[in-house]
Amino acid sequence: MSARMQVTLSDDRRTATLAFLDGSGVEGTIAFTLEQLGELIASLGTVRSAMVENTPPPPIEGAPVVPVFRTNWAVQPDALSEGSLIAFQHPAYGPVGLALAPEDSRRVAQALTRHQAMMHPSTGGTGLPS
Repeated sequence: MSARMQVTLSDDRRTATLAFLDGSGVEGTIAFTLEQLGELIASLGTVRSAMVENTPPPPIEGAPVVPVFRTNWAVQPDALSEGSLIAFQHPAYGPVGLALAPEDSRRVAQALTRHQAMMHPSTGGTGLPS
């Protein structure tokens, strides 16, 4: 099933327009400001999260990932998991975060240390992949 809508960005990059295409069963367009588009994305994310709530997360191995290279990020303690929260500004979705349990935090720290040693072996690492 293909999407029966199209989203375009205005020339001045201040608004986005959602247009319903032939066969969608809906006619018209909706214009969004940056703030409104962010609210829509957040609402859609909330609904999607509820839809997959009772299904296990799919494997991440082999899944296509679009990395974010330029962002603000922070690592802070997470009281609920007693682990760590990695939060960052995603250009497509706004602020997002990943809460890691203590053991997962240790695994991430170890993996990052190994990756640094692979990329910069003069720092005294083993150079072994993770």
